[in-house]
Amino acid sequence: MLLASAAVAMSVGVAHAETTYSVASGIDFSSGDYGGATDTEVVSLPLVVRVTNGKWAFRASTSYLQIDGPADVADVDAGAGDGTGGAGGSSGTPIRSGTERGIGDTNLSVSRTFRRVGGTDAYFETTARVRLPTGDEDAGLGVGATDYQLAGEVGVNKRGGGGSIELARRFLGDRAGVQREDGWQLSANTWMRTGEHTQLGAFGSWREAAIVGRDDPAQVGVFVTQQLTSNVRVSVNASGGLSDGSPDYATGIRFTWRPSND
Repeated sequence: MLLASAAVAMSVGVAHAETTYSVASGIDFSSGDYGGATDTEVVSLPLVVRVTNGKWAFRASTSYLQIDGPADVADVDAGAGDGTGGAGGSSGTPIRSGTERGIGDTNLSVSRTFRRVGGTDAYFETTARVRLPTGDEDAGLGVGATDYQLAGEVGVNKRGGGGSIELARRFLGDRAGVQREDGWQLSANTWMRTGEHTQLGAFGSWREAAIVGRDDPAQVGVFVTQQLTSNVRVSVNASGGLSDGSPDYATGIRFTWRPSND
């Protein structure tokens, strides 16, 4: 309902705005013990589609996952899951004993941006997100519940650099045998242009664990983005976990294609 209402507003408010879109994919890898005795490794092949029309943007993403290890790491998509770590399934047993492969959960979002807030270079963006349980919960590829999120972001984006801070509230769906709790999420990033086509940046995130007694996931990292052509850019990132609710380390590469506006 939340996303549907926003979509109606989007169709009314941007009827004459130019529509652009981008498609991104790549590969991500993470590894960690999540407080347990055995490491769990995750390989993710994401697919992200973004459509922008004026001050509105719609984003859809999913991933093909390969998970090897016992930890419940269905929350590989930017903090939407439980972060239950090495506790495994709801009974306290490992969620898997070998390797599982398949499609993960699907994330949808709609955003509205307010530019030049107060006549300054700052912007404010409000976003509604929903996570759909398209991943196999029994295999640990998804959370098996529909989650919602409301977020507000404030930042500055100039040619020479910028940064932003986002505060979000998550509303988690029911999961069989697991007592989940809504919680807050905070993320920040900063970047600077180091060349005509190169950007270097850093990021960090923290969120409340969805289950009482678990460590709150938190991480920090760096990234570099290079514009390869007028239509294609590549971004490489690396991060480290600050708690047992996060992987010990993660890295990835992402290619983004945006067609020319002919």
